[in-house]
Amino acid sequence: MFKKAIIALAAIAALGAASISSAYAINLGSARGTYKAQRQTSVAPIAFSLYCLDHIEECTKSSKSQVAYTSKLRGLLASVNRSVNRSIRPLNERRDVWSLNPAYGDCDDYVMTKRSFLIRAGIPTGALRVAVVRTPRGEGHAILLVKTSAGEFALDNLRKTIVKRNQTGYRFLNVASADPTRWTAH
Repeated sequence: MFKKAIIALAAIAALGAASISSAYAINLGSARGTYKAQRQTSVAPIAFSLYCLDHIEECTKSSKSQVAYTSKLRGLLASVNRSVNRSIRPLNERRDVWSLNPAYGDCDDYVMTKRSFLIRAGIPTGALRVAVVRTPRGEGHAILLVKTSAGEFALDNLRKTIVKRNQTGYRFLNVASADPTRWTAH
């Protein structure tokens, strides 16, 4: 485990150094001028990087970055969200270890379990985006976003239903890109 942690930290440091200056602007436009919102490449959480060392197949970049929104997909997302929310009992962990299918876990364990189920159901990894957010109460939290042709939908252990990203009420801090190892700060 120590060797994996060292490797993950070295990879994170290299990615961080390479991406310090990489930012892109979004032209929001206006009648008076152009405003630009800056987004910078971010480093994945260390616990996510360690998870990827053990689950390489779930952390590879796929060729598809979104999926078609259909009633079948909507049903799959609702079913996975509901079943995982019921199967894991909430527990704030002392150590931040992202796990699959634990009996007890925190938000990141729900996220990774849902993500794994969806990958096994055929959803491309590029459409499954882990997001680190701040709740309206100011707490750190993690959710899973699924990018579809109808927008991004949030699977959340704090909700029984699937909602669109802009309906969560959360402030987004870091979100994985279509390449699960590359994240963006918001």
